[in-house]
Amino acid sequence: MKSANGFRPWLKGLLFWATFLLLYVLRKLAPVIPVTLISGVDESNFQHYKATFFAYLIISLVEYLIFRKRVSERQPYWYARLLAAIFAPWMVFLIWYGMAALAGRLSLPLEIIWGNVATLLVGILAATFERGFEQISYGRPLQASIWALFVLSLIVYIVLTFRLPWADVFTEPAWQDHSRLLWRLYV
Repeated sequence: MKSANGFRPWLKGLLFWATFLLLYVLRKLAPVIPVTLISGVDESNFQHYKATFFAYLIISLVEYLIFRKRVSERQPYWYARLLAAIFAPWMVFLIWYGMAALAGRLSLPLEIIWGNVATLLVGILAATFERGFEQISYGRPLQASIWALFVLSLIVYIVLTFRLPWADVFTEPAWQDHSRLLWRLYV
């Protein structure tokens, strides 16, 4: 993407970070359903992934409203942004837990600083990927795959805000004790 068709990655990253923070502030100021659907409702990692997804969509919409007259090919423009929004929460996971893997547990002040730096980095990286994603030829199978992941992302982020799943990311599921018993029977 030419910089004239959208924000530069560093600026989009900064605006994404501000939008992300705004979603958390809005939720505290107005804890009502429309805001709750798109903002993080607590400090869990999942809610940060959700806020990332929606903040990226919001800033991409703002970007389009500003640059729409310069966007010559809307299909790659929008599919690139949908892909970036889908992948941005996974970037949060990798970047935030990358620090945990390298440095271990941080003090609360350092964790807050790192969380903000990681959010800014995610915005910059997603915007950078977006430029590459615009170069892709979006045939029907790829379009269908992107729409399926986008709709699934919407469902996961909204439904699981109100109904937590039975399984966590880093804990073994309750059935693992039974699986060991079954494993012993097979071995």
